Amino acid sequence: MKISDTLVGAGFVTAGALIFAGTLGYPPLDDGQPGPSLFPRLVAVLMASFGAVLGAKGFRASDVTEALNWRALHRSTGFVNALFVLAGVLAYILLVERLGFLITGALVIFILMWRLRVRWPRALVIAVVFNALVHLLFAKILRVPLPLGLLWW
Repeated sequence: MKISDTLVGAGFVTAGALIFAGTLGYPPLDDGQPGPSLFPRLVAVLMASFGAVLGAKGFRASDVTEALNWRALHRSTGFVNALFVLAGVLAYILLVERLGFLITGALVIFILMWRLRVRWPRALVIAVVFNALVHLLFAKILRVPLPLGLLWW
């Protein structure tokens, strides 16, 4: 049994079930059209399905994963990168209303790329261009209101 894959798979199954349960109260649209619950439920089903596959593979694996060495975990590049992603999401949530989507999104993308050792000029260009394209898609084409923050005036 590979404990890490089994636990991660179980976590995804649980998250998928919670997301699906959270959409049960969403209203349906008239004429049988899919409502606002369609996309979250699709994501939930995919998360739970792939989590179940990963968990089953981990359960059937022949190697045994040793217990986590919590002291050495902070030296793991993958673990530290995962913490940076979580910090980026948290920073986005806390700053997007004040700074706006364009500034916050570009800043978070730039910092994550810098953490992954992309040279800063390239990271800056990619962060600005990618964030502008996402803004164009959501704010202009799909007409999703995004916070303007500092750019409102």
